[in-house]
Amino acid sequence: MTTTISERRDRPVEHGIPVDVHLIASARTLDGFAFQLRDADGVDVRELAPGTIVTARTRRSLYRLVVVEPVTGHMLVSGGDWFPVPTKVQLVGSTFGGSMLKPGWIGFGLKMELRHMNERITTSVVDTLTVERSPLDAI
Repeated sequence: MTTTISERRDRPVEHGIPVDVHLIASARTLDGFAFQLRDADGVDVRELAPGTIVTARTRRSLYRLVVVEPVTGHMLVSGGDWFPVPTKVQLVGSTFGGSMLKPGWIGFGLKMELRHMNERITTSVVDTLTVERSPLDAI
């Protein structure tokens, strides 16, 4: 199979870039997402003990998450507009927005993605995280 690429010389140009070229932010590509996550700080909830409390302050809300089942990401969450009372959810992971996701992870500078009753809820960007060890860790 042969592929021939020809450059049209009559393409309209704006600021030195052909107008039919669409630039994509690096965080929106798989390589850019992986690169930015490489050094990201955060917590993998799959490694926490049941009963561990994670407090996540986002740009708009404060969430209190109690780990119920770490492997599956099931938690009780309260806070924000969506969860005025403790509600069972599944932490899907962290995202910049869009379809790329770091599963089971809550990371600084990323948005938490939660699943509640087959609905995905994405928070604003996480600014601070606090992890309080489960009393079960002492046993």
